[in-house]
Amino acid sequence: MLEKHSATSWHPKTRNFNTRTMEIARGWGNATYLRLRNIDTPPGWKSPIRFTDTATGTEFGRIESKGFEGPGPSISPAEPIMTSQELIEEIMLDAARATGLVDVRFDAEVVAVLRGGAADDHDAAVEVRDRRAGTTSTVVGPAMVAADGAASFVRQALGRDLIGHKNVAHIVNCYFRAAIEPHLAGRRGVLLFVANERANGVLQALDGRGRWLCQITVSPDDWSLERFTSERAARWVRDAAGIDDLDVEILSIGLWQLNATVIDRMVQGRALFCGDAAHQFPPTGGLGVNTGLQGMHNAMWKLAWHLHGYAAWSLVETYETERRPVSEKITNQSFVNSLNVARIRAAISTASGTITEETMPADQIAIEARRYGNHLGAEFGSVYTSNAVIPDGTTPPPVEDDYSDYLPSATPGARAPHHWLGSPHAPLSTLDLVGSGLTLIAGAHGHAWRSAATDASGLTGVPIDHYVIDTAGLADLGDFCGAYGISPSGAVLIRPDGHVAWRHNGEAVGVDTLVGIIRAISGLQATSASM
Repeated sequence: MLEKHSATSWHPKTRNFNTRTMEIARGWGNATYLRLRNIDTPPGWKSPIRFTDTATGTEFGRIESKGFEGPGPSISPAEPIMTSQELIEEIMLDAARATGLVDVRFDAEVVAVLRGGAADDHDAAVEVRDRRAGTTSTVVGPAMVAADGAASFVRQALGRDLIGHKNVAHIVNCYFRAAIEPHLAGRRGVLLFVANERANGVLQALDGRGRWLCQITVSPDDWSLERFTSERAARWVRDAAGIDDLDVEILSIGLWQLNATVIDRMVQGRALFCGDAAHQFPPTGGLGVNTGLQGMHNAMWKLAWHLHGYAAWSLVETYETERRPVSEKITNQSFVNSLNVARIRAAISTASGTITEETMPADQIAIEARRYGNHLGAEFGSVYTSNAVIPDGTTPPPVEDDYSDYLPSATPGARAPHHWLGSPHAPLSTLDLVGSGLTLIAGAHGHAWRSAATDASGLTGVPIDHYVIDTAGLADLGDFCGAYGISPSGAVLIRPDGHVAWRHNGEAVGVDTLVGIIRAISGLQATSASM
């Protein structure tokens, strides 16, 4: 891992790991998951989104943002967190180093891409400058993952473009300490939008104990640290909070531009683009870092399989096939959310700066903006269509709004439904069974699947964990077969990213058929949907 900065982030730009991301974090180990849970904000700071003149003043509208609170244990074994980026990164760095698999290099800046961007390249090479020593070296690997941010050097070096809305707004992001909480009279919320003559922007609590962020939209002329000084930021915070004598300690100020873009190609040669290098969202939705991590989760098992010899490079290329539609959908909705917020704020502040109930239809606009903070469909409901999924002719159950609403489904391509197993005092989720290979879960009468999975694993080299419902420690605490749409003799095959790869409703198939399914998923052999 090559990181040009000297350490992890100290400015907390992002706050939210949503429920689906925290499901992924459970796979990083119990210690990592619990450390992340332990930096969550106290109750009350994940909903609602409030629209006010000042944080302590008049409230004109709100949106109940249940997506930030999570759907509960019937949908997921995980819980989301609302915290700050510098704490998240500290925990993730410890987890990466604990694997013993990662060479972490800080102050290591990629200054040239030597190889890896062409279709006929079979590896990747970059020139790296040690920013402390001033020396350069070449790093070579079978592939490279460009997760180097919105201004991605690798993206520019390989000539890739971003498609969408660019430079929509200029934002000042300020990290500060101030005891605003005691003045709120219990009126907590995930976002406190303010609009008055002197302050227009949003306040965001980081811990409920005095650490805050604010985002301030400014003109291009004011978009500089020379113009937007710490003194000006502190004055803005007081005006936004509505507390003239508030003691404000400015900790850092950052600048960024609001974009809603997706890269034109997520895979080029041996380069994979992830995170902000691949897509940039307005923060109105809280899905930027989550979409990045969930996309990375999709890409990395495929790359690992290829490096282990389990899969062709074509499997890696399905990262683009599967994640581009998701990225585009979320980018577009986040942009619409930002427009709705602008409408609400405009409704609150009239041209004269006078706020009246008659001139402010914010409640009506807030109803139209329901998708902001209510994103369970986008979070859980993506159904992949690619060569890494074997369809069975079914589709997920319909919902009223596929962005906000979610109904679990084991349709191939969908996230495998969470279902409780074990015992009420020590429940285990079906998602906890998913490993780095394939995971086969059969109904209670599906014991014959065990030998088929073992033999298929030996013939393909792909690890296959196999489980049968109602065996030791896997008692069915509900209706597993109903949740997964199979008979008690049927089975599902789940990918390392927790999405269903294949589903069979009848008796165990022969080993040759199962081998064909696995090779089709891995890109080493074609198969038909009838399998």
